Amino acid sequence: MSKYACRPLGAVMLGLAVSAPVVAADETTNRYIVHFDDSVTANAATMEAVHAMAQHGSPAWHVRRLAAGGELFELSAVEAEAMAASKGVVAVEEDLMVSLAGSIIDPLWRRQWYMHDPKVGIEAPVAWRDTRGEGAVVAVLDTGVTPHPEFDGQLLPGYDFITDAQAARDGDGRDADPTDEGDWTDPGDCHSRQGSPSSWHGTHVTGIVVARAGNTPGIVGVAPQAKVVPVRVMGRCGGRLSDVADAIVWASGGEVAGIPGRAPVDVINLSLRVPGACSMTMGRAIAQARARGTSVVAAAGNDSIKASGVSPANCPGVVSVAALARDGSMAWYSNYGDGVTVAAPGGSLGRMGIDDILSSVDGGERGRQRPIFKYYAGTSMAAPQVAGLVALMRSADPLIGVDEITAQLIDNARPLPGPCPKGCGAGLIDAGATVDAVIEDSVLPRPRS
Repeated sequence: MSKYACRPLGAVMLGLAVSAPVVAADETTNRYIVHFDDSVTANAATMEAVHAMAQHGSPAWHVRRLAAGGELFELSAVEAEAMAASKGVVAVEEDLMVSLAGSIIDPLWRRQWYMHDPKVGIEAPVAWRDTRGEGAVVAVLDTGVTPHPEFDGQLLPGYDFITDAQAARDGDGRDADPTDEGDWTDPGDCHSRQGSPSSWHGTHVTGIVVARAGNTPGIVGVAPQAKVVPVRVMGRCGGRLSDVADAIVWASGGEVAGIPGRAPVDVINLSLRVPGACSMTMGRAIAQARARGTSVVAAAGNDSIKASGVSPANCPGVVSVAALARDGSMAWYSNYGDGVTVAAPGGSLGRMGIDDILSSVDGGERGRQRPIFKYYAGTSMAAPQVAGLVALMRSADPLIGVDEITAQLIDNARPLPGPCPKGCGAGLIDAGATVDAVIEDSVLPRPRS
C-alpha cells in the first residue's frame, strides 16, 4: 500500500451510484476508485493526481491498483471532487459495499421441485442424459464456503479476496482460504437496528450448482460432476466493489497483483447486487472476463424494481436472472424488465418453505456448527441454476463461446407457466432443450452419458 497520507478507513454501507465523474451516496465514504484516460500511463496519472491534491492541501492515500484497471484511493467527498477535476481523470467511483442479492431463509426442507417439476422445473434430469458437467468449472463469488458432505470432491482451490480483516473475521486480509467465517451481525452493526444470523449464502449457492449425486441423505446440484472454485468476496456487512472486481478478473484467468494466477473458469456466478448503473470498475472486470471466454451470470436482485437499476445484472454481457415462484409466475420480490435475460425458480417465500429452493448450509447461528439443508428464496437461488446450466453447456461443447451460450439460453427457454407482465426475459430456462441444442450445433462428438 502506498501511503501518501494516513487516515483510518471508514465503514461504508450499501448504496452505490456509478459511472459519473463524482458519485453521491447516502452514506459517508472515503474510498474511491479513480479511472484515468487511457492515453495517460497509470503511474504518471496517479502521481500527478496525488501531487495536485497535495498542492490544494489535501494529501491522498493511494491504496492499490485494481486488476481490471483503476486506482483505489482513500479520500473525503471534497477530495474526490478535486480528484475528478485533475488532468487525465475520466471517472471517480465510490468503493461502497456490495450486498448479497438476497435469500430469505426458511428452516424446512423436503424436495428439489425446481430441478424436475414438469411445470416449473428446469428439466435438469433431461440434460443429464448427455452430460452432468464433466470438465466444467464454476466460480462462485460469494461469502465463501463451509465444509459439507455435498462438496466432497466437488471443490477446487479458491481464494479469499476480502481486504478488510474485520469484515473477513479471519484475522487477516486476502488469503488462500475461502472458508466462510460467518456473516452474522449484532444490533447496531452495519447501520441496522437488529442483528441477523449467519446466512451461509455461498454454501447454499454452491450446493445449487454442484452438490454431488449419490450420497444419502442429500441433494443434487444442477451440474453434479462439474467443479466449483469458491471465491470469498462477502463478509460481515457485505463486500467491497473493488474486491469483487479483482475476484472477477482472477477467476477468469486474469492477473491480480500478489495473488497466484489460475486458469479461466467457464462461468462466474454473482448472487450479489449494488444499486445503480453498471460502474466502470464492474463493467471493465466483466468485459475482461468475457474476453477470456468466461461467462458471467448474475442475480437480477430482490428489490421488486427494474433489473436495469441494479449492478452487476445490468452490466453489458451479463446473463441476468429473474426468479419465479412455485406456480411459475414471477416471484413478487424479483426484479424484472428489459434488463432480464432469462428466469429460473427462486421460490415463493411461503410459510412452510417447501415452495422455496433447498440446498446446503451450515447450522450455526454465528460460527460453523454442522452441515444441514435449508430452504432459501431469492434471485440468489435462481442465478446458480443458470450458472449450473452453463457448466453443462460447456461440458457438452468446450469450444462454445460466451455469446453463443447466451444465445442458446435465450433461444431454448420455454414460455413461463405463469404470468410475468413486467418482463422475465426470454422465459424459463430449459436445461434439457439447451444442452440438446448445444450438442446438435457442436462440431465435437456427442458426450457419453
